[in-house]
Amino acid sequence: MRLGIDVATIPDPPDGYLRSFLTRDEIEVHLLMPEGQTEPPAGWAGLLDKPILHTVNFTTVADAGRFGDAAEFHVTTKSEEEEGWSIARFFPVYQQLDEQTAPNGDPALELDERHLAAAYAAGAGAVAVDAIVTNRATASRTAVADNDIVIAVTPEDAVALIGHYLRVTSNPIVNVEVSQLLGGGILTTTESTGTVVNSYLWGVTSAMPYFDVSVELIGAAQGGPKVAEALQSVHVRLARAARAFDHMLAALSNPLNKRKADVVEAAAEAFDRELLYLSAAFDIYGRLYRTLIDPSINMDDVRDSLDSRVFIAKHLRPQYDASLLGDIVRLQVYSWVCKQLRNHIHQGILQVVPQSGRQYGNATTIALMLAGIPELAPGADNGMQQDHYDALGVWMADPVNPFGTPAMVADLATAGFALMGAALEYVEAFTKLILRNKPAASIALEQTAGEQDSSDDADAGDAGAAQPPSRFLGCVQAQPGEVEPPPPEKAKFHRAIFGWHPASMT
Repeated sequence: MRLGIDVATIPDPPDGYLRSFLTRDEIEVHLLMPEGQTEPPAGWAGLLDKPILHTVNFTTVADAGRFGDAAEFHVTTKSEEEEGWSIARFFPVYQQLDEQTAPNGDPALELDERHLAAAYAAGAGAVAVDAIVTNRATASRTAVADNDIVIAVTPEDAVALIGHYLRVTSNPIVNVEVSQLLGGGILTTTESTGTVVNSYLWGVTSAMPYFDVSVELIGAAQGGPKVAEALQSVHVRLARAARAFDHMLAALSNPLNKRKADVVEAAAEAFDRELLYLSAAFDIYGRLYRTLIDPSINMDDVRDSLDSRVFIAKHLRPQYDASLLGDIVRLQVYSWVCKQLRNHIHQGILQVVPQSGRQYGNATTIALMLAGIPELAPGADNGMQQDHYDALGVWMADPVNPFGTPAMVADLATAGFALMGAALEYVEAFTKLILRNKPAASIALEQTAGEQDSSDDADAGDAGAAQPPSRFLGCVQAQPGEVEPPPPEKAKFHRAIFGWHPASMT
C-alpha cells in the first residue's frame, strides 16, 4: 500500500497507532512536500529509511502552467533508485462548482484550499500513490470532488484504511513494535489476531462492550446454551457482513476502465452479501428476544425481527419506558432499509450502475438505483427522515443517457458503510437496553410474588402462574453513582483498525 504523507500539515511523524504502521514492509511511505522543499523534515528522515520524496510544484492556480482549460504543474521525485518528474493536471473550474454546490451546514472551505487539495490529488495520482494522509480541512470531505480521485484522510482515518488493507490481503499481523535494547540491538514485538476471521470478530465487538460480554459470558450464564448459541450466531453474521463490506470497498478501489462491468459486478455481489448477513443477524436477535420474554415460545416458530416496522411498538414499548428507546427508534430505520433492499434481492436484482457523482462529471461513482423500490421513496410513510437519506448517500442523479429522467440513487460505498455502522450500533444499543433494564413482565411477576409472600392466604403453588422471562433480561443492573469504565487498550486499538463503528459509539 502506497501512502503519501503531506509533510506541510504533518511535519513530524504523528503519535498514536499510525506511527508503527509506517515502518512496516507492507506500507510504502511517500513524502509529499510543498514547492521549494527537496529534503525530508528531520523527524521523517529519522523514522523512515531513505523515504521516497515527491515535491508538488504547485502554489496557486494563477502561478500554475496551463494545458487548455487545465492547470498543469510538475511533481519531482527522488528516491534511492531513481530521480525524475511527472506532469499533473486538474480543472480549476471543478473546484469552483464544488464550492457553489457544497451542502448547507458543511464547514466553509476557501477556494484556494480546494485548489490545493486538487493539486495534491492530481500529483498523487501522477505518481501512483493510493491515499494521502493530511491534516488539511479538505480531508475526507465528500463535498471535495478530488477526494474521489485520490482520497485524502486524517492520520486517524489512515489507521482504519490500513486495517482494511490488511484484512483484504489476508494479513492477521495487526501491529509490529520495534524498540532499541540497552547495549545495542533491537526488539521486535509482533501482535497477530491469529486468523483474519478473528480480525473481523474482534473488530465487530471492539466498540460493543455489552454485546461482547453477552457473547462471551452472560449468554450462557444467564440464558443457557441456546441463548449463547443465538448470540454467537449474531456475532458471526455481523463479522461476515463486515467482510462483505470490505470486499465491496476492495472492488470499488479498481479503476473503471475496460473492465468496468467486472468492478460493478464484484461490488454489487459483495453488497448483496452484506445485506443478507445483516438481515440474518436482525432476524436471529428478534426471535431470540421473543423467547427471552416468553420462554414457553419455541424459537423456530417465531418470525419477529429487529428490522420489523412493528417490532418496537409491539414488543418493546409494552416492556420498557419510552425514554430508553430513543437510539433504538432512530437506528431501527436503517435495519428496515436493509431488509427492504434484502427483500428486493429475492424479487429481482438490485440495480447497481456507474453514475457521475457530480453534475459536471469529474469522477464516476458506483450507485445503487432506488427508483424501482417505492417503499424507500420520500413521503412513503417509511419513517425515514432527511438525516437517514443523507447518511445513506442518496441524491437525485442526472440520467445516464440523454433521453432518460433523473432518478433517486445512493452511493454504493456510502450506503454500505451507513448500513454496516448502523447495524453495529443498533445491536449494541438493543443489547444494552435488555441487559440493563428489567422488562415490565419481570417487574410485574416480582411484584405479584411479593404480594403472595405477604398474604397468609396466598397459594404459592398456583399452577396458572405465567412463566417468568429469562433472567438474561435486566441481569446487569446499574448501581447508584456507577460510571462505566473506559474500554481497554486492546479494544480501542481494534476499533481504530476496524474503522466501521460510528463516531457516536464510545
